[in-house]
Amino acid sequence: MDKSLCEYFYSPDESKGHKCGYCKAPEGSVSQGMWAHKLTCEDYQDMIDRGWRRSGKYCYKPIMDRTCCPLYCIRCEAADFKLSHSHKSVLKKMSNYLVKSKGADEQIKPSSDSSPAKSEKKAVQPGSGADPAKAPCRKAKMIRQEKRQAKAAAKQASIGDTSTNDKPSSTDCTGSSKTADIFKIGPDGRKPIEMFLDIPEGSTPHSHKLEIKLIQSSPPSSEFKATFSTSYQLFKKYQMAVHQEKEEDCDEKGFRRFLCDSPLTPGAGPSGWPCGYGSYHQHYLIDGKLVAVGVIDILPNCLSSVYVYYDVEYNFLSLGVYSALQEITMTRSLYVKDPDRFKYYYMGYYVHSCPKMRYKGEYTPSFLLCPKSYRFVPIETCLPKIEASKYSRLCDEDTAEETPNEWFNSIIVLFQKALFPYEVLTSIVGGRFDAKVKEWASFVGPNVGKRMILVLS
Repeated sequence: MDKSLCEYFYSPDESKGHKCGYCKAPEGSVSQGMWAHKLTCEDYQDMIDRGWRRSGKYCYKPIMDRTCCPLYCIRCEAADFKLSHSHKSVLKKMSNYLVKSKGADEQIKPSSDSSPAKSEKKAVQPGSGADPAKAPCRKAKMIRQEKRQAKAAAKQASIGDTSTNDKPSSTDCTGSSKTADIFKIGPDGRKPIEMFLDIPEGSTPHSHKLEIKLIQSSPPSSEFKATFSTSYQLFKKYQMAVHQEKEEDCDEKGFRRFLCDSPLTPGAGPSGWPCGYGSYHQHYLIDGKLVAVGVIDILPNCLSSVYVYYDVEYNFLSLGVYSALQEITMTRSLYVKDPDRFKYYYMGYYVHSCPKMRYKGEYTPSFLLCPKSYRFVPIETCLPKIEASKYSRLCDEDTAEETPNEWFNSIIVLFQKALFPYEVLTSIVGGRFDAKVKEWASFVGPNVGKRMILVLS
């Protein structure tokens, strides 16, 4: 059956929390969870729009008014994305590394024409001025800018097996004028991100070659299987260096469970997409060596970032930020083919109570999910409320949503290997599951609750 199948973990008493990964409170983090045996991309899209996230096949939702560090779902509107100064620095740093960097043993030699005699300034001779028969001279900078603008407007960011050093093939950006405009310089003079990722022509020979490959992780493709060992070793190296985990805690089984297993059922994307909905690993290779992996989900309305890990020997390239900017670029390129639906880049949770997690708010324009109305609100509007109280209702507008009491009897449940409408099951076993089913229904909402099959045991 093409339906989601999940098992909700219910505790009749308010369960104690577990150690918080942000403030380190021993029992401060409080959340509810369920195991997704199977999850359609449509259902997961609706779930993350209610504050859920997944870790492998385990899905969890923080209890916002009880947890020590409230986790607000954050998303960026990719079509209108604006680079910050720090983002530009990261992109330029990568560009310079790929094009201009030299080995430690290489030295820049002085020119043979740099003798004092030849370096003397010549006397300036008076001229006759501009030739009125010719067009006025234009600055080289302006000409380069126009060429880049035309090039960016004619292409989409390449997806799949691509090379940043190679000139991408030109593609037709069909659709509304708004979709084409995202690749142009804005009225305020802002350049789109694609212009910073584009390596200028004539900048060869390149010192290094960057390749970005999109690989389906669930079900695992042949390329995913072939590169699994290399990817796992990179993950282990990252966890031990960045998160100070012990080697025995970074076993292969845990890696599979955390970042490879996915409950999402893949599906075909819109016409013109080079990929479909589902779970992927995006590999970043420099000179053929795997240096970073971005774990992502492609859903009906968004590209959702799951995790990123990278080689700490390349810390100077800020690969965590660089991969996020590449994922935004990918979101923008998919948006062009589906502008009415696919618009957002989801970054997980924004944790204002943890200063080191506030960087996600720098990807503008960003929006936070209100934990009560389940509406997305511009982050600029939210920050004063969160500053006043770390848990806050971000949207004052009420939502007209059905309560579980109105529809939970029609929920389809799986009990002892048989499917029942919940109303039929209660006629057999009574109301012993009522509290569990109502709580689950309130957390997932009517859109998902009416489609999903709930496992009861």
